[in-house]
Amino acid sequence: MIGLHANQKKILEYLLDHSSGATLDEIAKHLGITKTAAKEHVIKIENLGLLSYEDIKGGVGRPRRHYLLSSEGHEVFPRQYSWLSNVLLEFLAEDVGSASLSRMMESLAKRVSESMKARFEKRQSTADLLVEITKALNELGYRAQLKQSDLRKGAVIEATNCVYHSVAKAHPELCRFDTKFIESASGGMNVKLESCIARGGAVCRFCIRKLAK
Repeated sequence: MIGLHANQKKILEYLLDHSSGATLDEIAKHLGITKTAAKEHVIKIENLGLLSYEDIKGGVGRPRRHYLLSSEGHEVFPRQYSWLSNVLLEFLAEDVGSASLSRMMESLAKRVSESMKARFEKRQSTADLLVEITKALNELGYRAQLKQSDLRKGAVIEATNCVYHSVAKAHPELCRFDTKFIESASGGMNVKLESCIARGGAVCRFCIRKLAK
């Protein structure tokens, strides 16, 4: 919930505990602020797509609007999936073998990249494309930064974390996802993993160049 006001975070947390929704009066009372102030916070997080609402008719008068968390609103709360994903990846690596695991990770990377294809195709320059790829990596859980965007020198994206670090140490084939994702998202550029956290590096460093004609 980075970038949200403290009261906006409290609204989301309150609605998480009230799955049937809450009225503006109830939200204002919970926060200890005026209804007008509560309305301003609700509008801001509603504009972010984190809230939905439904109007419920009562016995008398106009329907009362109940605010609820949207699907996107639920997703802003941290979820402890890492332990499960690591166990599943470990099981998969031991079950299918090295070569098959590499192919599976490459196929998965291409599929994920394809789902984001529209956003990559909108970029007007290579530099903008690399910025967008870096954003996509961060959305996938990497702490990535574009260090160099000039392909003539070798563009560089660095990630300071490994999303499957404990498993990748034993099964480096998992790193094929990273390189293949960047390769696919960039339209087929040459991507080389020059440094890898799982192999003892301080960062995961991806060097990107155009394919030689």
